[in-house]
Formats: sequence, C-alpha cells, structure tokens
Amino acid sequence: MTSIGLKNSIRDACRAVRKARSIIVASHVNPDGDTIGSMLALGLSLIQLGKKVIFLSQDGIPTRYQFLPGSELIRSSASDTADISISVDCGSAKQLGSVQQAFFRSKTTIQVDHHDFGDAFGKIMVIDEEASAVGEIVYDLLRALKVEITPAIATCLLTSIIVDTGAFRFSNIRPRTFDICSRLIRKGVDLQHLIEESYWLKSRAAARLSGYAMQRAQFMAEGRLAYTWLTQRDFLRFKAKMSDTDGVADELRSIEGVKVAAVFRQAEDRSIRVSLRSSSGINIANIARVFGGGGHHNSAGCRIGGTEKDRRRLLDELSALVG
Repeated sequence: MTSIGLKNSIRDACRAVRKARSIIVASHVNPDGDTIGSMLALGLSLIQLGKKVIFLSQDGIPTRYQFLPGSELIRSSASDTADISISVDCGSAKQLGSVQQAFFRSKTTIQVDHHDFGDAFGKIMVIDEEASAVGEIVYDLLRALKVEITPAIATCLLTSIIVDTGAFRFSNIRPRTFDICSRLIRKGVDLQHLIEESYWLKSRAAARLSGYAMQRAQFMAEGRLAYTWLTQRDFLRFKAKMSDTDGVADELRSIEGVKVAAVFRQAEDRSIRVSLRSSSGINIANIARVFGGGGHHNSAGCRIGGTEKDRRRLLDELSALVG
C-alpha cells in the first residue's frame, strides 16, 4: 500500500471508530507479542475514547505476556455483537480461528496488518508492508485518533515492536522503527525490564522443551535446511504449552550453514502447526501459502495434516527452495 493509500485507510478507520460504540479487537491464533501488544495498545486506547471494547484471542494470552497492562481483559470467545471489529496482525481470516464468527457479525471490519503475503478480508484495510511490526501501524492510528499514549499503551506498543524485530536484531527494522521507539520510551517505559519480560525470559518448561527440540534436529540439503518436531506427548512430558516453543525456529535458523528452518508442532487435534524461518533473500512465505498459511519473507507458518506424507511433502518443497 502506498503512503497515500495508507493515510486514506487510516482516515477511513478513524471515521468508523469514532462512530462506533462497541468494538471487537481480535488477535491471531497462537498469539505472539506483536498481535498481543498491538491488540492491547489499540483496545486500551479505544477504552480511553469511551468505547466498549471486547478483546478476543482464540488461544488466550501466553504466560510471558500476562504482565502487560490490560491482559486480564482478553477473552477466548464472545457472543456479543459489536458495531465494528478490528483484527491486528492477521494475514488471513483463517488466522482469527474460532473468533471468526464473532468478528464477522460486525457490519464494519477493519484489518490492521503488515504481512506482505496476506489475504484481504477487512472492509477497511490498514496495511503497511514496510512496518517492522503492527505496533508501528497502531501507533499511527492512535495519533490520527488523537489518543493520549499513556505509559501502559506505550508498553504494549513497544512489546509489539521488540518481539517482531527480535529485540532489534531482524532485517525488518527501518529508521522509523527507532523514531517510534524513542517517542514511546519517553513515555516512561522501563525498556530493559520490558525486553527481559517479553523477549528473553523463559520458563523452565520452555527451556527444557526447546533443548529437547534442538537435540532432535535433523538436517537436509547439505545442512541448508534444518527441522525438528514436537508431539503432544512431548508437551505433556515437559508440562509445556505450544507458545513455549515460539523461539525454537529462530534457534534452528541461527545454526551455521542453515538457510531455512522448520519446526513441526503437533496440536491437540493432531494437525501439525509449522513455524518457518529463512535467511535474507529466501522467501519462505510463498511456501507457507501453498500449504494454506502465510507470513513474511523470512518468517512464516502454516498448518498441515498429521501424516508423515504431509510432513515429507513440505520438507521436499523446502529442500528444493534452498537447492
């Protein structure tokens, strides 16, 4: 979306928000810090404007983000009908999961996203593919709404940016990222504490499960492709949750010589969630889309069937990608 198109879509979104009395703000399934931080920042700002806000996340909120202001307001379902619904960090309607029904009961839907390989589903689309995190787009939306960015809101926005930039390590960072962060830090946020809580802190269960996943890693394409897998039995063994493995794909990708990394995680319904990471110049999102998923050039995901044939098909595609 061009800068003019983005400004126009933000204007349209602001107009819809001002008219609404009740608003649903929804995250994607298996939420990360970008979608959670963006959802909370936007929702808290809408409450400040006098709106009734319903925070929806199919999978609730991961333990590591429960320190964020407003996290106790997040629900996994709702029977309410709102005037408008806003999704944050959702590249497709499928990513809303079970909250889709509540989301689409609203006459007006707004999609706030930065995925460059997403599917449009909002009547109003606020899309900025160059944004390092959806928190940057929400920041612009809040400024247009003339909302006071309180320390609580700034904390949530910074969490979005910190997590989706890998604590400022990934290639998606742009100069404006630091401009926005500088303004947010001036609101009185303890940046060191925030980075520790939202990015570096790991439970014992997560550490043990991650270590087990790394020990199990396999390599293909002369070491350019690395993959590992975790079953429901593994999650039970280590008393861990699906969200406890969010960093494993990045760890695999960091191994010398690895260009593409994949983590296969068995869900309770026996389907497989796959997290994909790639080095600069390798577009992993195209592969994810073939399997019904999506994401960014270097960070994407999808869901496949639970058979060995399903996994092998994806691995063959990834192997061909890295030559």
